[in-house]
Amino acid sequence: MEKIKKFVEFKSIFSSKDVLKENESHANIVVATTMFNLFLTCILTLLLVFFNVFKLGTTIMVSILITTFILLAIPAFICFKVKGNNKNLRIFLFTCFILAMAASDAILKYNVTLLMVLPIILAARYYNKKFTIWVSAFIFIAFIISTWLSVYYGQQDLNTYNLIIPQGTTITINSTLREAVTKLDVNEAERIRNIYLHLFLPKLFVFSIISFACVQISQSGKNMIKKQIEISEKGSRINTELDLAYNIQKSMLPSTFPAFPEHKEIDIYAISKPAKEVGGDFYDMFLVDDTHLAICIADVSGKGIPSALFMMVSKILINVITNEGGKVNEVITRVNNILSSGNKLGLFVTAWFGVLDLQSGNIEFVNAGHNPPLIYSSETGTFEFLKTKANFVIAGMENIQYERNEYKLNPGDKLFLYTDGVTETSNSRKELYGELRLKRFLDENRNYNVTDTITKLNEDLVQFANKTAQFDDITMLELQYFGNSNNNGNAWKEFRADINELQHVRDFINYELKTRNVDEKNSSIINLAVEEIFVNIVNYAYTNEMGNCFIIVNSTGNCLDITFEDGGKQFNPLEKEMPDVTLPKEKRNIGGLGIYLVQKTMDKVEYKYENNRNILKITKIVK
Repeated sequence: MEKIKKFVEFKSIFSSKDVLKENESHANIVVATTMFNLFLTCILTLLLVFFNVFKLGTTIMVSILITTFILLAIPAFICFKVKGNNKNLRIFLFTCFILAMAASDAILKYNVTLLMVLPIILAARYYNKKFTIWVSAFIFIAFIISTWLSVYYGQQDLNTYNLIIPQGTTITINSTLREAVTKLDVNEAERIRNIYLHLFLPKLFVFSIISFACVQISQSGKNMIKKQIEISEKGSRINTELDLAYNIQKSMLPSTFPAFPEHKEIDIYAISKPAKEVGGDFYDMFLVDDTHLAICIADVSGKGIPSALFMMVSKILINVITNEGGKVNEVITRVNNILSSGNKLGLFVTAWFGVLDLQSGNIEFVNAGHNPPLIYSSETGTFEFLKTKANFVIAGMENIQYERNEYKLNPGDKLFLYTDGVTETSNSRKELYGELRLKRFLDENRNYNVTDTITKLNEDLVQFANKTAQFDDITMLELQYFGNSNNNGNAWKEFRADINELQHVRDFINYELKTRNVDEKNSSIINLAVEEIFVNIVNYAYTNEMGNCFIIVNSTGNCLDITFEDGGKQFNPLEKEMPDVTLPKEKRNIGGLGIYLVQKTMDKVEYKYENNRNILKITKIVK
């Protein structure tokens, strides 16, 4: 059925700028396809004549049928060969087409006269007024010739005699109609005059009306295409401008991650997916100074270009005013007054804005009518909504006093920010993703690092929506706090329990060893021990699910501690029987050699299981 559909449909996808020229090529293919179909009909007719189902009175009629066969086939195949692309191809096609139709009309006058209308209808498809008029004139001439051929050589029709034969006349046909009528002594000149006057001229009049309509259609079609080209060019310019606006907007959002590789105290990741070409959501993260990080997520009311412009102005103002100094509530107050002044469109912004002290983990923030964030506590192992008294939205009213709130992040804690596009994602059943589903997802995937959490959540939103169109902008940001990092303190880093992360683990350890001035010999030994432990976690901690591993580096004087934490199944490697290295290799039990190596090279190895987490700490005395 699909093949039949493709055979009878003529689809054109215009891709070039010269649409009229491309339309002509496609119109040539349409005409050639029609001629090919008629060519198949001629073959069938010829077969029916051969088997005496159809009868043609004279040999010349059979010759004309074969000529028709050639006039339809050859041009069609030539057109297919050149794919409709030739400057004069349409002239060649229609010359052959009209001649073929005229020949057919001459052979079977009373059956195929309507076929003479087909070329003029197809000519209108070119949307060329002059060409349609030329085709009409050509058909007029061909129609006159075909009528003449029909009168003298074609099939006879009793209707051509009813105007001159007396009513009640009996005709006996023994051989052919022509011979039977001849015996009636009919005035042939009068018969021919009546054929042209009463049969040919009415058809010619109808054809003239159709020709006039086709000429008008061709002209209006050309005007329509030109108008569509103008609209398309305008649309293309608009799309180009929207793409430019999207790229400008996208470039304003931090997109390089890790965002602050020099700060081991944090890991942060964010994405923003506009519902339209441009969006009203935005996020931002920037260092106010060496020890303070500003983070913000916001949602501008409305959609499209106005919201996108308002979004960019809001983001710039928050950034500039924050760097000028002042408390977070003072920053938002100033931003609100500026945006409220002259806000004729009535747009407003919901925002969550905070400044994190990288040394202490204390974060001061303002919630200006935004969704409450979720906080992951490393002590409880769960996410909870950080609900505080909501302030008024930004740009809604001047001189609003915003209240400042505080929260202290402990090492390992996470802060998850989002816009309502996340919780209001809907599916085909009109169900919302919702806050409870969001919290459950974060709890179930608490061991993922910030990048994987947001990536997996985005996939879960797509799966939940189940091809339902995105209605609102979706923006998410997650920050994890590892604590202060210096030569005499802790350095935290979270890694996926994946062998592909091994190089990142090496880079982290080498960086920390270098900053602590650990000598080369001990660095090699420590690297080997870290690699053995991490590979052991990758292979045994998590069975069927992906998990994460925390690595904490701490140094006090000459004592260097490296702690590994994972949320996998409980397993104490120190309880595993140590291999007997005195035995030959082929007689030793499989496994255990790695942890044995760690115990022999480290000065101290400790294990404990707390809060559903495996904690393995190795200690090395270094120079």
